Amino acid sequence: MIGESMRRYAIAAAAVATFGLLHAPVAFAQRKPQPRPAAAARPQSRSIQIGGYGMFGNINFTAKESFDTITGSPSGPIFGGGARVGLPFGGLFVDVGAWQYRGDGERVFVANDEIFRLGIPVEITVTPIELSAGWQFRLRRLPKFIPYVAGGLTSMSYTETSDFATDAENVEERFNGYHMFGGAQYLITRWLGVAGEASWTTVPDAIGEAGVSEAFNETDLGGTTFRFKITIGR
Repeated sequence: MIGESMRRYAIAAAAVATFGLLHAPVAFAQRKPQPRPAAAARPQSRSIQIGGYGMFGNINFTAKESFDTITGSPSGPIFGGGARVGLPFGGLFVDVGAWQYRGDGERVFVANDEIFRLGIPVEITVTPIELSAGWQFRLRRLPKFIPYVAGGLTSMSYTETSDFATDAENVEERFNGYHMFGGAQYLITRWLGVAGEASWTTVPDAIGEAGVSEAFNETDLGGTTFRFKITIGR
């Protein structure tokens, strides 16, 4: 009896050992450590960025006949500057800038579509202040190249002055309009860059009530400008 029991016990132990050996690789595979999931990337926060710029360029006036008659050219150089603030909302920014055009010419008198030059020198000064909001586009493959578009309000000062003229003969007015512009900036270094842009401005009903502009039926004091900028800051 004892011998028979020992024989059965040995057979059972051998079967259990065999089962364990057959299933050991499976159990080992199940216990193999799994790689931890990658942590979710935190969204990058963007702080407020402040920069300034100087600019020069050229304006082509919408009232080309009036400016050509008085100054001898419907276009001329401009100079100015401003500041730009990048907001922490994608590519949103605000811009405040100003520029100035000055042209020397001669007062004229128009009668029956005929122009009479009076021989009186006159200086015309146009100085707009531009308040804009726009969007910068970030290109992953070209991080130093930053295109942008913007638009906003224009407050334009217009003066005509002559030596020995009375206050009634001189002109000093301010008109409101709006503008749009687009361009691209290239970063030379982290803090220094260059930019080129084109702008369109309209200042309706600013002129055309008297003088040369009335004769040519021109009422808009705006125009198209092409500007080159040197930028400083982020």
